[in-house]
Amino acid sequence: MSVIAAAAIIIATNIWFPVLRVVGTSMQPTLRHSDVVVCVKSNKNIKRGDIIAFYNNDKILLKRVIGLPGDLVAIDQNGTVSINGDTLQENYVSALSLEPCDTELPVYVPENSYFVLGDQRITSMDSRSEMIGMISGERIIGKAKLRVWPLDKISSIDRTGGA
Repeated sequence: MSVIAAAAIIIATNIWFPVLRVVGTSMQPTLRHSDVVVCVKSNKNIKRGDIIAFYNNDKILLKRVIGLPGDLVAIDQNGTVSINGDTLQENYVSALSLEPCDTELPVYVPENSYFVLGDQRITSMDSRSEMIGMISGERIIGKAKLRVWPLDKISSIDRTGGA
């Protein structure tokens, strides 16, 4: 019976709840290198502040959703983000930065696409870079919902930066 239960857990994990290891420091302080997170597999009902997993070439990345379809995203020279003219309050960011940026700003987020940023803006490759750009719904694997490793840091992941 335990073999069947283990097989069911593995199948459910692969189909509905992908488990991902954080690689790099771009989501610090919320997520750290080698943290392990569980995602809910869906590209629907994405909200500002969600941390999503998505495909970028042959890699899976985790970034925070900043701009939703139809939004006008601006980042000033100090790194302050505005959405549709309103300053975005970001308590999860370690340090504001415009760089690295080779995307012309401000930018409108297209239909079925999202503008994403890492929480550690100075080191993050994200929608500010043409190498990543806007994230279409088809590239989204799901939303990061739970940190399960390290064991002393097990916690839910919310849109306000708590993890």
